[in-house]
Amino acid sequence: MAYTALYRVWRPQTFGDIVGQAHVTRALRNAVREGRLSHAYLFNGPRGTGKTSAAKIMAKAVNCQQPVEGEPCNRCKSCEAISSGLVTDVLEIDAASNRGVEEIRDIRERVKFAPSDVSYKVYIIDEVHMLTTEAFNALLKTLEEPPPHVLFILATTEPHKLPATIISRCQRFDFHRIPLGEIVGRLRQICEAQQVEAEDQALQLVAKVAEGGMRDALSLLDQAISFGGGAVKAADILQITGAVSQTYFSTLAKFIIEGNVTAVMEQFDQIMVQGKDPEQFLHDFLYYYRDMLLLKTAPRLQEIVERTLIDEEFAQVAERYELPVLYPVIESLNQSLSQLKWSTYARVLTELTLVKLCQIAGSGASGTQAEAAPARATSAEDLVRLEQRIRSLEEKLARGVQQNVTGARPQEEGRPPARRQAASAAGRPMVQIGKLREIARQVDVALTQRVRGMWGQILAELKKVKIQHHAWLVSGQPAAASSEVMVVTFKSSIHCEKTMEPELKGIVERIIREVCGTPLQLLSVMEEQWQEAEAASAGKQDTGKQEDPFIAEALKLVGEELLEVKD
Repeated sequence: MAYTALYRVWRPQTFGDIVGQAHVTRALRNAVREGRLSHAYLFNGPRGTGKTSAAKIMAKAVNCQQPVEGEPCNRCKSCEAISSGLVTDVLEIDAASNRGVEEIRDIRERVKFAPSDVSYKVYIIDEVHMLTTEAFNALLKTLEEPPPHVLFILATTEPHKLPATIISRCQRFDFHRIPLGEIVGRLRQICEAQQVEAEDQALQLVAKVAEGGMRDALSLLDQAISFGGGAVKAADILQITGAVSQTYFSTLAKFIIEGNVTAVMEQFDQIMVQGKDPEQFLHDFLYYYRDMLLLKTAPRLQEIVERTLIDEEFAQVAERYELPVLYPVIESLNQSLSQLKWSTYARVLTELTLVKLCQIAGSGASGTQAEAAPARATSAEDLVRLEQRIRSLEEKLARGVQQNVTGARPQEEGRPPARRQAASAAGRPMVQIGKLREIARQVDVALTQRVRGMWGQILAELKKVKIQHHAWLVSGQPAAASSEVMVVTFKSSIHCEKTMEPELKGIVERIIREVCGTPLQLLSVMEEQWQEAEAASAGKQDTGKQEDPFIAEALKLVGEELLEVKD
């Protein structure tokens, strides 16, 4: 005979066999015993927690010829026929593959007829959330007023996808994740019945990986029995699932708190050679520190025992970690897990994370308050020195501004101080007015119009590269373009300064070259500065023919920045 999987062999046959769902089985058993049956039930909860098994047991219980305290006897003709799947009046439907309105209409036609073999027709619709909207509408009236000989049991893992009108017509039972201790007890019972030797730690690992699902636990146990040749060992479970042992994590955590990067990297390389997945490694390591945090903050919390084996080694490692160190360690691991989904180099990112953890834990670890005191004193001294440096810089900055305003620098004695002070007070970037005037005189009108027409495309390409860069440039307006320079004006000095940083400026210039086909340098200026340059350039062009030759010669010698003409 063909081999039958454990989760099928050990499928619950009575309400008492269902593990971890006493709040559901008690209500269903009492309803059967007292004859208070509803016409429709909704079983929802995580996968592998007993929803479909409970539905089949319910179908047997309501049709059992000799029920015992609401439980099916599993010996009468009805129970045996239903268990064998030979009763046509008990129908299990997979809504994932029968989700259309035609299938539901077929059910509506069948429910009119009385059952032929048993007392109740029972329709078990699994994964009911997969039905279409039209199918739900077709089912609605039947659920509201079904014939007295029909029982509907709907099962789903996603009840939020069901229409409220469907849920309101059913008695709803929420199946919970099965506690780790109950899964381990059930696995031990099965191993004894199967005459399989199993280590306690191995069963703990199986239950942990199952994450509250009995079916997943039985499937993994079945695989472990085959792998171990009839024995279940912790090392085999670790090899099958790709997980890392708790002893390894304890050793790694010791090296991290000591700041020993070399030992940490050697330990990590060992598991990489074994073919472990970096993402799974970070996930398990995060839970290791999470359990350590709960052990230190809530030592009596039962949930800790369900995640990590609280042995002497784990407790000793936990004593070396202070809470202010655990918080950034857990946050760093969580951030790395988020980044790992978008990273091509998973191992490099994991190694970087471990080095950061060594720095975080190594710098934050302190055994006694006496050791911590010098660190605090040093921090206070550093703070005082930093305040003194800031005060000194403020004084120098104030003296420099005063010199600029009063014209103390000899080369700027001829400049009007009022305009320089106003520009500095506004906090806007200073661009040489002479350079702007020169660009204003060389504006290429046709090129300017072409750049303005392609400005939206330039911004769109920049957004593809990095959305933050797009946010800085989008408030600018292309004012003019010459053969070498494109001028973009801003009303905000912050955006103007940011767009002239080398990284962003280089990316924009590359995109301009690709979109416009012309290599142009980006020049970000304040809007009023460009308006002044345009006005000055226009005025100079109008009076250029009457320009004094002495002024022209002076311009060649010193430039416009240091020249002021008075009538």
